[in-house]
Amino acid sequence: NVIDNGEAANAVPVQISQTVTGVESKAAIIPGNKMDAVIIMVDGNSSSASAPDFDSFTPKKDNTLNNQNEFASDDARANYANTQFTASTTANEIILTPTLYYPVDGDASPKKTWILGVAPQGTVSGTTVTFTQTDGLQDVMFAGQQAAGSGATSDQTKAALNFQHKTTQLTFVARLSGELAGTEWANKTVSVKDITIQNAQVPASLAFNTGTVNWKDAANLMVAGCNTALSTTPCAPSVPVMVKPTTNILVNIDLSVEGAVKSYTNLVVKKDDGTNLSTSEGFSHQITFNITPPTAASGATIIEASAKIEPWKPGDAGKVDIQ
Repeated sequence: NVIDNGEAANAVPVQISQTVTGVESKAAIIPGNKMDAVIIMVDGNSSSASAPDFDSFTPKKDNTLNNQNEFASDDARANYANTQFTASTTANEIILTPTLYYPVDGDASPKKTWILGVAPQGTVSGTTVTFTQTDGLQDVMFAGQQAAGSGATSDQTKAALNFQHKTTQLTFVARLSGELAGTEWANKTVSVKDITIQNAQVPASLAFNTGTVNWKDAANLMVAGCNTALSTTPCAPSVPVMVKPTTNILVNIDLSVEGAVKSYTNLVVKKDDGTNLSTSEGFSHQITFNITPPTAASGATIIEASAKIEPWKPGDAGKVDIQ
């Protein structure tokens, strides 16, 4: 008999609350946003254990009850659950599906248990949560282990999970350094077509026994630009992307100048003092493109060019005879 409605007759539900260490951005998780997470419960190996026993952890997503609506053993309990809650900087109770219960083995001296959290939800295997989406738009967060005590009434503790960001967050804005009059772009509409972060790494999974993120291989990550006409006032920020912190960021940007694409590659992101920007875990970094239009040369004629491609020409066919 498998149920997950919190009606086990011989076990006590674990009580959990959450807080979120927020980053100021519209798209990443901040207080007030809905947040999906997986909550993991890991028992110690005894009533006197001082740490969870990750070596013995085997994921189980359902509570299995006998005909008396009791757990036959601790192994019959679910040990991870999904939850959705409103992110807050103050601790608020969260609802788990299924309900997680304290250990029942040991009678008067049941084992202690610990609670952890990973966001967003993913596939739990061993001591790892693997994320379904890996496009840089996931705000991966981790709440380290918190002691919840044991099933003994005097030892029960409401575990307060504090979720913290495990990536750095990048947003992009763009502006013209001056008016277009007197430049090659005079009387033309200039906008950002797209931005590419070179060699970006995004989270693939998180090992909750250590809190370590496993990253996807480095690859170019495209960010949508602001499609409105640029001016000397910065455009609206791009959708935030969450990536691995680094000490050297190279970006490409494609501008649309009256529909013609102007590409700029291998641009190094620097701070105001001229040094390279280093990004940090849990910090949001806004990167501004200051775009200077090329000055129009006086008394000279612009060279105009066109381009085309030659189509594929049919070649001789080949064959293989097998006898």
